[in-house]
Amino acid sequence: MSDWTQEKTSTMRIFLFTLALVPALSAPAQPPAQQPASPPAGSNWQHVQALPIGASLQVQARKSHANCTLKSVDADSLTCTHKKDLVFQRTDILSVKIPHRGRSTLIAAGIGIGALAIAGAASGSSCTAAQKNSFLGCFNLFSRGDLALAGGAVGGVIGSPIGYFTDFAKSTVYQAP
Repeated sequence: MSDWTQEKTSTMRIFLFTLALVPALSAPAQPPAQQPASPPAGSNWQHVQALPIGASLQVQARKSHANCTLKSVDADSLTCTHKKDLVFQRTDILSVKIPHRGRSTLIAAGIGIGALAIAGAASGSSCTAAQKNSFLGCFNLFSRGDLALAGGAVGGVIGSPIGYFTDFAKSTVYQAP
């Protein structure tokens, strides 16, 4: 097998792997098929009451907001801890969300890896026969596979903090009517 054929095969494998990886990492989690239909997410205070003690929460109230740990919840209030106990009345709560920073980080990293790996593989070029036979030869220092690998690494480094800090995969448990 010639170097050019090996490079082409390597590039194609990376490209196909990336095509398979990006949708898998960016697809939202599917609920199990056996669950009965439930009311829309965030429309029921019972969802908040069902949360386990110690769950991380983002509570948005009319006059304040907090990232805290659930301590207790009853029919009229929610108590959580962030350096001190915070008590929110149900009537003042606008929304309760569960952060998923890890999931957001992985999804954004996968998108970044896939996008920049594809861009890196597409930006590489092979030496033509005329370049190989010329006096100066071919100056391509990096193969398409190398560029895809470097692009994927850069995409992961860029995408990870974006996913972590935006936390776009957080779940809404309760939304005030």
